[in-house]
Amino acid sequence: MNVRSMSLSNGMTLYHQHLAGAPRIALNLYIHGGNRIEGHPGLADLIDGLLMEGTSTRSAEQIAIELDSLSLDVDTDTRRDYSMMGSTFLEEDLDASLSLMADLLFDSTLHEFEKEKIRMHGELMMDLDSPKSRSHDLLMTTMFAGSPYQASHSRILEKLPELTSVDPLKTHYAAAYQPENIHMTVVGDCNLDTLKNQIEKNFNRGAGQNYAEKNGLDVPLILSESQYVTDTKDDSNQLHVYQGWFAPLATHPDYPAMVVLNCILGSAGLTSRLFLELRDKQGLAYNVRSQYETSRYVGLFYLYIGTEPNNREKVLKGFDIECQKLMDTAVGAQELAEAKENVLGRRVVFLETAPQQCSYLGSQLSIGVSLEEMDALPEHIKTVSAQDVQRVAQRYLSQPSVISAVGPSQFL
Repeated sequence: MNVRSMSLSNGMTLYHQHLAGAPRIALNLYIHGGNRIEGHPGLADLIDGLLMEGTSTRSAEQIAIELDSLSLDVDTDTRRDYSMMGSTFLEEDLDASLSLMADLLFDSTLHEFEKEKIRMHGELMMDLDSPKSRSHDLLMTTMFAGSPYQASHSRILEKLPELTSVDPLKTHYAAAYQPENIHMTVVGDCNLDTLKNQIEKNFNRGAGQNYAEKNGLDVPLILSESQYVTDTKDDSNQLHVYQGWFAPLATHPDYPAMVVLNCILGSAGLTSRLFLELRDKQGLAYNVRSQYETSRYVGLFYLYIGTEPNNREKVLKGFDIECQKLMDTAVGAQELAEAKENVLGRRVVFLETAPQQCSYLGSQLSIGVSLEEMDALPEHIKTVSAQDVQRVAQRYLSQPSVISAVGPSQFL
């Protein structure tokens, strides 16, 4: 990735990648901290929804009209370590698009607070009505309990009634949404000097409250013993099971080997071991996979299966057997080569477009991955050995884990 970075006069950091011939410019803004720094679960998510609902100079209707006239696509999202405003637009609309985005980002009235609470409550209830989503939420709630990363859907839903005033949102908004707490990623066919000048012009604002992002976690995320947690969904005809372990960060030397392990075990779809063994051979799964994700201060590796409710013991045994195989026996040369080819091939596909590159760049920077580490990752993947995969399996999959299961009560 040929990325240039620079500090701007408004306090922001800009990361720019020129992509010749791209039909639209992709521009994302990343507000550091996300759920990790909010004083109340869900504050940042509520602000996400309110940014498009009006500013001191534009109503929600005016914003919608202006977005349409500019062919400007804007979306917002909050993750564990950052909140994000993403956009795509035409080069000729650069100035007007940046002007509107700056207004949305820095001058929201937050006036529709009660309406947004009701909307969020409905969306969370709908999401948690799904037994699969509820099982995933139960896993995250259990693994992140007592930490700044505890803003699971059920946790937000539980605490939402306690937000009786818009004041906590205003406090968080005033503190976090400051230029010095934001980095911007831009990918597209645009002139860097013009881009820099327009950003400094439109995102120029006076200094806000003093802001200091929390560093690290208040409590270490360590499982002292394995846990099995359940929730009842008696109207479900399936059992949804997750098993999760803490795993290395994206900046850790074990990260490339863990990425390859994930591909071998469950993320490669039809060719992964979990799919071939538990679905094809044993017929236990509607859906089975593994996933590896990292935040700034913690990594997670987890397995998932959707199955007949009476298969609980069989699928848990299957999880254990497949993990133990990776710990006991080094993977074969062909399986290893195919896994690395799969990882690198999917990476190329994932980074085909300007918005994809912009999102990857910004999110990786937000969790502490440097430009140098991003550039070096493909070569590190290529050098992963069978012994590396076996070593990380032994190191992480032998640790205590959390198993979450949601389904009919008589099968839990």
